[in-house]
This record gives sequence, C-alpha cells and structure tokens, in this order.
Amino acid sequence: MKRNIRICLSVGEVGRYISHLDVLRTMQRAIRRSRLPIVYSAGFNPIPKIAFASALPVGVTSEAEYADLQMQNPIAAAEVKDRLNQVLPAGFQIKAAVELPDDYRPLMAVVQAAVYWIKVLKAHDNLNERIAEFLELEECFITIERKKKKTMAQKDIRKLIYQLSYIEQENCIYLECGSGINGNLRPMDLLPFLDLELTDVLIHRTALLVRAKGDRLVTPFQVIKE
Repeated sequence: MKRNIRICLSVGEVGRYISHLDVLRTMQRAIRRSRLPIVYSAGFNPIPKIAFASALPVGVTSEAEYADLQMQNPIAAAEVKDRLNQVLPAGFQIKAAVELPDDYRPLMAVVQAAVYWIKVLKAHDNLNERIAEFLELEECFITIERKKKKTMAQKDIRKLIYQLSYIEQENCIYLECGSGINGNLRPMDLLPFLDLELTDVLIHRTALLVRAKGDRLVTPFQVIKE
C-alpha cells in the first residue's frame, strides 16, 4: 500500500453546468464524509490535498477526470474508491483508483492531450466540408480574455488540434486536442468554425492523455507503469 492515490472520476449530466471549483468542492466534501486519512493544507482553513489534472470546461460531461490524493497513512486504492463512492452525490463516481510510486510526477505537469466526443443534436449537411476546410488552415486565432490581467489576447487554436473528424453514423465529432499547461483547447472554442453553437451539441470528455516513451499517448494510469 502507498500514501498517494490517483483516481479517475466520471462527471455525469448533473455536473455539466457546474464549475471546476464546484467539482473540487464536491470531492472535498466527499473526502471529509468518507473519513479518508488525507493530508490537509496548513493555515486557518485547512482543505484536503487534491490535485486535478485539468479543469473540466463548464458544459462538458466526462468519464476521465483524474486527481491525485495525498494520504497521511498507506491505504489501498480499492478502499479509497469504495469509500468515496459511498458518499459521492448522484452523477459523480470514482471509476478506478491506483496507488502511486513515491517519485510520481504531478498530473498537471504530464497531461498533454484530451479526447472529446461532440454529439450533434440537429441535422448538419456540411460538417465534413467545414472540418476539411478547418484542417487546411495553418493558423486559426481566437480572442481570449485574461481576467487577472484584464487584457485581451490572441490564441492560435489550430496548432492545438491533433485529430478532428466527423462520424456520420454516430452524428458525432471526434476531437483530440491539447490539454494542460503547455497548451489547452476548450472544445466550445472550435464550434463557431464548424457553424455550430453550444446549444447544438453535447460535449463529453472521454480521455486525458500523457505523452510517454516513443511519443505514445497513454492514460495517467498507464504512464505509472512506464
């Protein structure tokens, strides 16, 4: 047994329109209720030490949210999973948990890509054409607001899109894109270039990925074994 545990969390429909901060608070409450021996931060208002890989955009569900938990005492990953699932609210579930080695790298430092399935809710006759046109672009800039600095900036999202295709029989868009501190794409920022709005789709995150040996993309669980 190890002191540090990595979990994989699913966020269902009830969590689609809540912020990442609220997801974090949900996990903190569950940890307190489960009485897991987690490490707390110092200071006047101690909070459980949870480190998420990447913030889930508002409006997106997920089956692949990863977080690292620091424990005071060694504990089995299976016990962490079971105790959290007993107290988490409906729509949130720990899908899996693994024990971490002592020299693991933080999730935020290693996650580099995300995979999304974007379900199109209405008929769209030219999605293949719009995707083909987008993929031919060398650059594609959007304007983003830097709230802390109260400034606006330009961001090239084309270089953050690794794979993009439309699966007609599923009426879904497959998107593999940058995620993490080295470059992050919100899937909704792509929608206007495909002649879509957020109300036209349902977005679901299916994977967060880490670049491993041989330039392979693997999950945050698989990379532990590398």
